[in-house]
Amino acid sequence: MPPRNQQRRDLLADAAIDIIVAEGLHGLSHRTVDVRADVPRGTTSNYFRSRESLLEAIVRRIVHLHFELIDDLRAGATGGDGLTELLGDVVEQALGRFKGRYVALFELALESTRRPELQEAFARISGEAMTFTREAHRTGGHEPPAEEIALLNAFYNGVLFTSLVMPQALGGRTPGEVTRAMLRRVLDQPSQAQLQ
Repeated sequence: MPPRNQQRRDLLADAAIDIIVAEGLHGLSHRTVDVRADVPRGTTSNYFRSRESLLEAIVRRIVHLHFELIDDLRAGATGGDGLTELLGDVVEQALGRFKGRYVALFELALESTRRPELQEAFARISGEAMTFTREAHRTGGHEPPAEEIALLNAFYNGVLFTSLVMPQALGGRTPGEVTRAMLRRVLDQPSQAQLQ
């Protein structure tokens, strides 16, 4: 059963994301979310009793929006290289249209290294996200192995992070180009098991 008034929760989480992007985590409070979301004072604390519950809600919202983006792009896909093209497109769109979401996500990820309770929330949400990722990349009834999804996730997050904080490391290529090039190399090369 979804939490009460999911639309209001989403509005508050979206306002919180905007605050993190503009001011960093030091600018985030229940009160600043109330102001940004243009809701009565106390609304955010009514929905999210603690700072940790607010931070967890923000992470969940970003993950939800990310998988909505994947679904939208997959629905509009025209074939091509399948997973390679899809992930290249996802990275381009994520960093082109929704860069702030990922800035906020990585700020929260770094904060979780100092807050065990947030780290636990990240671990829970990451586990759920891995399930969504497996489902999103299922092709022809085939679900990729968990190890492949974990490697894909590590690579994908690395491209996102590098693109945000040190884009010069991409050598003048777009994040989507880097993603497509790396996936083509990996997918074209046989594994050790295939060579034996």
